[in-house]
Amino acid sequence: MTRRVLLMLGIVLLVLSGGGVAWAFWTAAGAGTGSATTGTLDSPANVSAVATAGLGTVQLNWAASAQATGYYVTRVRNSDSTTAAACGTSPAQPTTGTSCADPGVADGTYHYTVTAVLATWTATSAPSANVTVNNTRPSVTVNQAAGQADPTSAATINFTAVFSEAVSDFTSSDVTVSPVGATATVTGSGTTYNIAVSGLTTTGTVTVSLAADVAHDAAGAGNTASTSIDNTVLYDVTAPVAPAPNASAAVTFGTFVGNEVVTVTDAATDANSAVKSVAYFYCAGATGNCTSATWTQLGSSTAATTSFPVNSAAPFATDGPYRIVAVATDAAGNLSTPSAATQLTVDTTPPTVSRPTVNGHQ
Repeated sequence: MTRRVLLMLGIVLLVLSGGGVAWAFWTAAGAGTGSATTGTLDSPANVSAVATAGLGTVQLNWAASAQATGYYVTRVRNSDSTTAAACGTSPAQPTTGTSCADPGVADGTYHYTVTAVLATWTATSAPSANVTVNNTRPSVTVNQAAGQADPTSAATINFTAVFSEAVSDFTSSDVTVSPVGATATVTGSGTTYNIAVSGLTTTGTVTVSLAADVAHDAAGAGNTASTSIDNTVLYDVTAPVAPAPNASAAVTFGTFVGNEVVTVTDAATDANSAVKSVAYFYCAGATGNCTSATWTQLGSSTAATTSFPVNSAAPFATDGPYRIVAVATDAAGNLSTPSAATQLTVDTTPPTVSRPTVNGHQ
């Protein structure tokens, strides 16, 4: 007995595996016998999403599906469930790898899914854990501290770092300071910090700056590289030089009578921060060293020129020889050694004349 079997096969296979769904559908018509083999397409597992604060890029990784020939990634914004293709992938453009970077993601909280592809089959993973993207990075300025002298000969030079938002991990080791060998010490908190530079040994320019990503905000975003209006200070420990002063007057140099005005000048020089002022001192007598232990100050001048009236009262109380020396101060506060002395003779005593003798008679 011959049995004719008309096989109309319509099979819909629903396969659930690893939280994903794989669909397969066959149709056939005719007489005879037939067989079919079915399989499953596993969904990707262990999808992880990590965002580095301040970069706007999410790094994704997942476990492979053994049967898949490719994958595409979908980004879902939690606030409104908006979906977008991620990592440059799509159903028409899958990737064969098991990791990818999703750049240019706007601020917000997201989760991701990865879909495995095999021919027309697909299987979608469970969602990743939520990931928060924070593109805002703290900016920072570094400048001379308020009241910081420039130039200066002080042992410590202060700068101020101001961040656009609070950071909590800014330390002394994060500071870039020049010259090499100088030490930076950071104090402060929140947005504002003082940077004290010490350990300087020679005259030169001191500069302070911050590289990118040395300090981080509460979300973990690293700072941008510092900007500055004035982040340099001249450290000057080189003394100026003062030669012997010049003294001039309307009468013959060396002897001055009455209230003659003497003009004292000095050609002091400084190689770094410039001469700020010159002070003049005098000592009585024609010989010997004129030092701070024995001198009296005449005055000082920012123009390296000083005029002194000579009279019986001041500044020279008695007639006789005097020595004048100069000491220059530069803009950093360095003092020159006392100059060589210039001699000045004061004579305010008029000569005496006896009654003349005429033919032997007075």
